[in-house]
Amino acid sequence: MPDRLDRHPKITTSFLGVLLFVLVSATAAAIFGIRWQAQEYQVQLQRELGLRGAQALAQTFNKAITREFDSLRAVAERTAYSDPAEMQDFANAVTRAGGQIAWAGFASPDGLVIAGSHGERVGDDVSERNWFRSGFAGETVGNAYVRNEGKDDEVSLINISMPVKDSFGDTQAVAVYSLRMSWVQEYMSEAAKELDLAALIRDRKGRTLVDTRPDPEAELPARVEGLILAGRPDADRTRLHRSDAGHLYAVLPNFTLDTMPGFGWTLIVDVREDSFGAALPDFMRMINLIIAGISLTVLIAVSVLFRYLTRPFQRLIRTATALADGQMVYPREEQSTRESMLLSAVLARLQTQIQSLRAKP
Repeated sequence: MPDRLDRHPKITTSFLGVLLFVLVSATAAAIFGIRWQAQEYQVQLQRELGLRGAQALAQTFNKAITREFDSLRAVAERTAYSDPAEMQDFANAVTRAGGQIAWAGFASPDGLVIAGSHGERVGDDVSERNWFRSGFAGETVGNAYVRNEGKDDEVSLINISMPVKDSFGDTQAVAVYSLRMSWVQEYMSEAAKELDLAALIRDRKGRTLVDTRPDPEAELPARVEGLILAGRPDADRTRLHRSDAGHLYAVLPNFTLDTMPGFGWTLIVDVREDSFGAALPDFMRMINLIIAGISLTVLIAVSVLFRYLTRPFQRLIRTATALADGQMVYPREEQSTRESMLLSAVLARLQTQIQSLRAKP
């Protein structure tokens, strides 16, 4: 027998050790590869959701604002030849139609309010107001402002206005709607909630008009602030940025339709990673279990096959060892493989020759 035989591993131990190492390495590589691909897909999905979410919210906002502009256009068209009393009726009716309009009014060409919702501001001189001067020349959108600031009835508004022209194209008055920014906030909040997104709207001056995030005080990443600044005033391409915290920001400048006056507003959509990635851990857990199950099945199957193939050789090795030690044993005829059959036949011949040599005097 060779020296130090006990220091060398059995073929079964060596094979199973190598097999286990290969399976563990392959399993780990597969799991990490799938995880990496899943994370890449998650990022791509998040970017797609950010882009589509920004477009969907922009369309939702445009649809709502377009209705108000269409309403103002219809009122301006129908009051082209109306007297102040009829204009007053229209102004009253407009505010009763919904809560989005805080005040509606008409100003004469010389800048005096001749009709206003519930008689408010009638007789005021608005000739220096932006909504009157810009509205006299064409459709316009003003900047958001606060009325009665610091008081109990404080309200944030934005004015949209346009000229009231007769059939000859002469301006007879300027019609104005004062839209509540709270209505815009609620409208966008509902739309963002349906899409499981958060949205912000910034005006030309960089002021936040709408913020549907759970924490409105949270600052945007510096990169996003840079994209917002770069998006004004004439950009029209949606820009995307993914923060280290897993938020995907889609910045859509000038997102209002060309059929309306330019608002100069920028829409920022915040897609949180946890808003759609909640299923990823469960998915990865299931993938891990499947891969582990496959690896275990392969390990068991290969072990059984290895035992089936090597067991005859182990028996023949014991037989050969016994023959070498001078024992009279008869090799078992093995038929599992061609090699085992050949080896058992050779051992049988050796056993016969040894027996014949011993029989000679």
